[in-house]
Amino acid sequence: MSHSNLPPRLIDTLGYRLRRWPMIHRPAKWLRRTLWTSLIDGFWEFTRGVFINSQRFGPPAKAFSIFQALRCGWPNINGRIVLQDQGAPIVTGDSLLARSGLNQHAEQPWPIFWSEHSNARLVTESLAYLMPGKALCVESAYGDKRWRWDTASRFLRLPKPVRLPGNWTSIVSLWVPTRGVPVYGHWLHDALPRLALLSEFPPDTQILVPANLAPYQWETLDLLGLRHRCRPTAELHLEIEHYFFSPPTSMITCYNPYAVSFLRAAFLPKRDPNYSGPRKFYFHRTVKRRAVENADELCDFFLAQGWAVVKDIELTFAQTVALFSQAEAICSTLGSNMCNLIFSPPGCTVMQLVLDGWPDGFVDWIAQVTRLNYHSRLVPCGGKYMHRIVIDPNTVKEFFGTAGVAF
Repeated sequence: MSHSNLPPRLIDTLGYRLRRWPMIHRPAKWLRRTLWTSLIDGFWEFTRGVFINSQRFGPPAKAFSIFQALRCGWPNINGRIVLQDQGAPIVTGDSLLARSGLNQHAEQPWPIFWSEHSNARLVTESLAYLMPGKALCVESAYGDKRWRWDTASRFLRLPKPVRLPGNWTSIVSLWVPTRGVPVYGHWLHDALPRLALLSEFPPDTQILVPANLAPYQWETLDLLGLRHRCRPTAELHLEIEHYFFSPPTSMITCYNPYAVSFLRAAFLPKRDPNYSGPRKFYFHRTVKRRAVENADELCDFFLAQGWAVVKDIELTFAQTVALFSQAEAICSTLGSNMCNLIFSPPGCTVMQLVLDGWPDGFVDWIAQVTRLNYHSRLVPCGGKYMHRIVIDPNTVKEFFGTAGVAF
């Protein structure tokens, strides 16, 4: 996660493009992580101190944990703790969870709870909850370790609030912000699972969603029967008459069996009954970022071996759920597309081609939760300075051999 006040996706995109020039990328990376980050953090910490007693100017100077308040029975907050700890994945020495350095396996305990608040203020593009006394709710900003990085922790002055009467909840956060279209993986893992507790709220509770949703994201809300309750939200300062807070159930595809359970229960019954996809397929990512340059060659290779090739943009969400729920064997490169494995049946063989410059480990724990026959293989693409992605079909064939899968 970016420490700066620039949008995380913009920072990542600029950094990715600079990788083709290592002599520029190395010092730029050092400057970003040391000097620039320190200057930005120092500015905001200074601002917190200057405006600590002001209710009109400056960012929140302190944080508050609603979970801890509920845990100790604090009478000022009504709510319920559903789950205090989701457990932990099994991590071996060669697991991507360990090798990635992202500590995705070390984020527990991550509690599940809800709480009720009157005249609640939600601020900035993350719509984090700014509590009375200008204290930021840490659970609305991905926890105590990260609240200082949230946009809701870094503002000088807020616009006049827009008041919303009635009962509301929200699935907006730093990684599913009001601005821009949320990334597929964050939508599945960070946003939708917050709706698991909707049945505990009043039946007329409406839902704050990002202002710009992709068609498939509206489709997921349609499948849940919730489109009519959703309000696309672009405002950066809201005052909610009755706010029912359901926090993110984990962070950025970290260990989150609660979300997997909810998503499977919610969408497997809604898969497209008229769609019947291939049982063995290569799931081809069509996005421009981290695109495979020899994608056509790779697709031809799979077709020649009797496997199907499915492009991620060719299916509706309900068809995608059906495709993965019927699969016997799947191969793909790492990306948000692999979040669809949460819909795969136990025992399904999964072969993940992992770019050595981006060894994310979230598929490792998904495979454990859904009991998949999972194998991963690092593909050399230049390491952390990866800028050209070419995957040799012979590497794939060798990988399938070591995974015990015959063409």
